[in-house]
Amino acid sequence: MMLMVLLGCAPDQGFAELKLDALAVVLGDFDNVGDTLLGMNVPTQEFEGFIVQATYEPDEERTQRGEGATTVEGLLGVTTDGNLQVSVFNGVFVNSGTRGLGAYQYNNALQADNSLLLDTESMDHACNFVTGGGTLVVSDWAYEMIEYCWPDAVEFYGDDLVPDAAQVGIADDVLADVKDEALAEALGTNVNLAYNYTAWTVIEGVGADTEVLLTGDLEYQPSADQLPVELDGAPLMVRFRPGRGQVVYTTFHWAIQNPSVTEALLLQSVEGLAGAVEDDSDTTDTEASGA
Repeated sequence: MMLMVLLGCAPDQGFAELKLDALAVVLGDFDNVGDTLLGMNVPTQEFEGFIVQATYEPDEERTQRGEGATTVEGLLGVTTDGNLQVSVFNGVFVNSGTRGLGAYQYNNALQADNSLLLDTESMDHACNFVTGGGTLVVSDWAYEMIEYCWPDAVEFYGDDLVPDAAQVGIADDVLADVKDEALAEALGTNVNLAYNYTAWTVIEGVGADTEVLLTGDLEYQPSADQLPVELDGAPLMVRFRPGRGQVVYTTFHWAIQNPSVTEALLLQSVEGLAGAVEDDSDTTDTEASGA
């Protein structure tokens, strides 16, 4: 497996070397950043976390969650030899639609889906993974991980103590303003983002140490019996650095965007990933030449 190196700034410690030689991707119902990483020649290990089944693979029927796969519960849990499974990874990507992070299953309002949120030990493992130097990339509905670990980093819409309260966005295209200099060099000052499902997560503000990478004007609907509300300049993509690690959060899904946009966003927002891809490309070229 190719060795990938991230240089992440650690408060009061200068630069800390983060070796991204192992990336975990948690599969969720609504998003799949893993396909993009695969296309970028970035190796990953998948962990099953479907609530029902992947909406991007409608023909693949799943009759039981977690069957025949290593699960998200296993990733955040303790192995039989007493070690933390997540500790063998340097980066974790959690897709929107990962189970255990909501109030109810989206297709069954009577079926609880908060098993991970109630498992404080596993959630603490995720928090400690990042503060110890890990990278966490989260999309849309999986925002409850951020709410649990770093409640002051991002101000999500609604009651912070109520799961799913921020899921009020209306499906539409949003023209995003690019606020980050590196992203602007790669994408320009604006980029069009697709929000393919209603009830996506809305951010109202961020903490003092959180970087806002993209903003946009949007509409959300507080409840089914209320009219849509306009929110201008809302954060759509943010990044912050707890301890020695980094967290990147997107309100949108990676998989539905223009592939070139998704790649640029990943390369410029996840610190060190660009170098990792370049290292992999260089090695592939060397092997191909027979050197």
